Amino acid sequence: MTYEILDGISRADIAFRVRGKDLDEIFIAGAHALFSIMMQNIETVLPMKSITFSCEASDLEMLYFDFLSEFIYRKDSERLILLPKRVRIRGSENSYTCECSAMGETLDRKRHLFAVDIKAITMHRLSIERHNDEWTATVVVDV
Repeated sequence: MTYEILDGISRADIAFRVRGKDLDEIFIAGAHALFSIMMQNIETVLPMKSITFSCEASDLEMLYFDFLSEFIYRKDSERLILLPKRVRIRGSENSYTCECSAMGETLDRKRHLFAVDIKAITMHRLSIERHNDEWTATVVVDV
């Protein structure tokens, strides 16, 4: 999954943008971007544990915020590095849900080398937009 770092949005934090053909794709890309920014080599994460979780929110931005925050929470509280394998977004104007299947493993500081530790997703400049046949999500993370 590719992402682009956005300069000039925040001085102390890191901003990035992902693109995709649908919402499912940008949700998956966002989680991959989180760990690609944090880790020196995301390929070192082995699919040894499987989890599923769901999120619900009144709008897409809050759903994305909650979804990405789940990965940070699992990293910090359970020492799990997880990458989404399947995401399904459903919803209408006032209610959105996300179902996610993710795989990964327990953090091993000898194999999982971190460049930076992302502490949280922020609401600053958080956006999800659709332009023709492409979706984009912009995120600022607290490091």
